[in-house]
Amino acid sequence: MLERTVQELRGEEIEEDISTQLNLNVDVRIPDEYVFDMSQRLRAYKRIASASSDEELARIHEEISDRYGRMPESVENLFEFASVRRAAESLGIVAIDRIKDSFSIKLSEKAKIDPEKLMRLLEENKAASFSPTGVLKLKLEAGEFEDKRVFAELKSLLARLQSD
Repeated sequence: MLERTVQELRGEEIEEDISTQLNLNVDVRIPDEYVFDMSQRLRAYKRIASASSDEELARIHEEISDRYGRMPESVENLFEFASVRRAAESLGIVAIDRIKDSFSIKLSEKAKIDPEKLMRLLEENKAASFSPTGVLKLKLEAGEFEDKRVFAELKSLLARLQSD
């Protein structure tokens, strides 16, 4: 907070912190049967949510699997969720909603999306649309799909839109 105030006093541009809202209809919980102690579950959620890099997420993943054994799919999903959220936040994406086989992606006004890549995506995917309010809608051709594929599709999409 102090750093932000100093930047304001210097007249420097302050980068807006984006907290991306993800509604993917995917189970991302740590089951009681996997981590019995509630305080340990809460600690794990906090560590995963606050990881600042994919490398840190990988370390946390390894620690948890070493301590509690093979992870249930929902816990694997939690790690993927955190990774996608970090990527979306770095691009300035406000929200990503999934409804069956479609994604709705709301961009902030200062999103770090390459406009040429966005246009190419819209040309390649005739079912895609982009509204003046900054919402990209995509219908995936394969129909409904499993959780792992949701994350793979989103990661691929975000990588395609990223500015160089």
